Amino acid sequence: MTVARYAARTAAFAAVYLLFSWVGWSFVALPVAAVWMLAQGHWGLRRFDVITLVTITTAASIAGGTSMLAGFGAAALITFPAMMFALLVERWLPGWWQGHGDRFRSRRTRLARVAAAAALCAVAFVVLYAVLLGIPMFGLLIEPVLLTAAVFVAALAGRALNRGRTPRVTGLTLVR
Repeated sequence: MTVARYAARTAAFAAVYLLFSWVGWSFVALPVAAVWMLAQGHWGLRRFDVITLVTITTAASIAGGTSMLAGFGAAALITFPAMMFALLVERWLPGWWQGHGDRFRSRRTRLARVAAAAALCAVAFVVLYAVLLGIPMFGLLIEPVLLTAAVFVAALAGRALNRGRTPRVTGLTLVR
């Protein structure tokens, strides 16, 4: 992938993330950020995506009327769980996003590992949310379940879209 195409993909993910963050703030933006970090991680330039995500989250928070410190807190609230999800999926299922690393595992095992990564991502988000906002943990009982489902569905949908666009080689013929 060329640098120009990588920059275009980053800009597209940033635009979608910004749209979702303005629509429903953190609970809707986290699945988009998690898929963004997972999709762009294969190219080895994830640090630029992290910088872009932190900058956009901070700027959107400041534009929404919060202070700079609260903007950085919001950036940490989104970036850390999204990176954690991407790194766990890449560690537990190498090559899963590209569609070539999962042929020796059963479907149930693959889905369980993605669901476990999504659950850990959701729990990290809720813990950070409670710590940053000073909310008691027992007040946030349903959010981990909803976030786990949202991140899990977003990852599966993103992978289905990704696999539908990439050509697969079978035998000697190229199948589209």
